[in-house]
Amino acid sequence: MASSRFSPASIDFIHKASRQKKAEWLDKNRAEYERVLVNPMRELMEAAAKELGPIAPGYRFPTRQHARLRRGADQSRGPFRDWVGVSVSRDSGSRYDSMPNLYFSIDDEDILSAGGLYMPSADQTKHIRKWIDQDPSALEELLEDRAFKKSFKELGTERVLKTKPRDYPIDHPRFKWLRLSAWYVWRPFTKKIFFSKDFKDVLIEDWRQILRLNRILDQYTQSWPKANLIDVLPLVQTRQMDWED
Repeated sequence: MASSRFSPASIDFIHKASRQKKAEWLDKNRAEYERVLVNPMRELMEAAAKELGPIAPGYRFPTRQHARLRRGADQSRGPFRDWVGVSVSRDSGSRYDSMPNLYFSIDDEDILSAGGLYMPSADQTKHIRKWIDQDPSALEELLEDRAFKKSFKELGTERVLKTKPRDYPIDHPRFKWLRLSAWYVWRPFTKKIFFSKDFKDVLIEDWRQILRLNRILDQYTQSWPKANLIDVLPLVQTRQMDWED
């Protein structure tokens, strides 16, 4: 069986779908939908799972509903979205905390890869800022690493506080990272790369680098810097007493 690749028809199909008013349109055009979107996305995810699965424990690579176009319950803007995307994620085991993930999306203007922690909880945010304040060496080394910089130059700045974060001065040497309220990276792809036979390898390499960021964020969100451990112990003890009560 010939390998499926994304093509200009992939983007055209998303654009056409977003302009439809009736859900039946997709059923009538299902063969084209499968050919230009579903099959290429399935092959991409299968390749990513095979290559990255062994170094990404707990990450769930999607095995069905590839290139989903249908909107949810709210279809006031039509039955279909103007983009398709996939998130490779993990279960945090919490109602409030998120886990760093891997992401890929396509619309009629942009194709991008992304990953990291885009919606951290207040507690996760506090932990990350403590690490950035006291021991950001792992993050600094990663952002200066040649292989990482080949794909990602800096952390994303879409979610930034309008004012300074509490407890940190404006002249802090890492103020630009402390001011963030999400810690992630992203980059767009040219259509030339997106349509090429090498695109699977390009995205997989991006995600391989993002996994390095995610491992650092896992550490930052699940622990405190050692230098701050003494300050944290009374808080931990107080919380345990509250739970017991």
